[in-house]
Amino acid sequence: MATFRALFILLVALNKHSSAAARSNSPRNPHLLAAIEEMKQANYFSFVMLINMSPPILLGGNLTFFMPDDRMLSRIVLPTNNVSDFVLRHSIPKPLLFDYLEHIPTGSLIPTSVPGYMVRINNKGRGSFYLDNVRITKPNVCVAGSSIRCHGIDGVLMSVTNVTESPSPSCPRNATPDTAMPTPPPPPPPPVSDVIQPPSSASPASAPAASPFNPPEKSASSRRLGAEGLVTFLLTGVIVSAMMEFLRNTL
Repeated sequence: MATFRALFILLVALNKHSSAAARSNSPRNPHLLAAIEEMKQANYFSFVMLINMSPPILLGGNLTFFMPDDRMLSRIVLPTNNVSDFVLRHSIPKPLLFDYLEHIPTGSLIPTSVPGYMVRINNKGRGSFYLDNVRITKPNVCVAGSSIRCHGIDGVLMSVTNVTESPSPSCPRNATPDTAMPTPPPPPPPPVSDVIQPPSSASPASAPAASPFNPPEKSASSRRLGAEGLVTFLLTGVIVSAMMEFLRNTL
């Protein structure tokens, strides 16, 4: 019974070892192999070593690599279990020549091969194209294969934006949006009847309004005509009275 148990454990161990060996010896994408040769010719040996340390299944194809040079990689401490994550963070899941990258506007976020992580673009032209403040110094290093592209960069993409953990900034509860308020239209002019005109200095002083207690003054000619009419009326009355008296005495 003990011999059977030991034989079973040995078979299980051999099976695991053979599976691991098969995975490690699985053929790589020929386009990736062509890209590796181009990386070596451009002296990116350290990045090639990191690719070779990563499982081939993670780097099948349709990738664009952003490769730090050997000098930059010599400055970092990279644990072995983080190699694959490091390589994937320095790649995007689409093969793009620099002619396509330079059309991406500043402020855009492009996803890396690590789910949820992105890099921010700062596009100031062909000689000043940045990924999270890391500049592309050697564009189009890998062009032989159709599914792999690579570009040299002058830094390490360590501070990668995590869109799953960085919530959007919240606005204060009582804050109003910072938008320009429309200017209210000017009030309509008051109607003519409501407009109060200031008194004009050139206009003559108006006379007090006539009233029963304050009759208007008569002119001199009117007063003279009135007196003459009164005298004429009185004389006519006297003459008429005298003629009436004369006729009465005669008859």
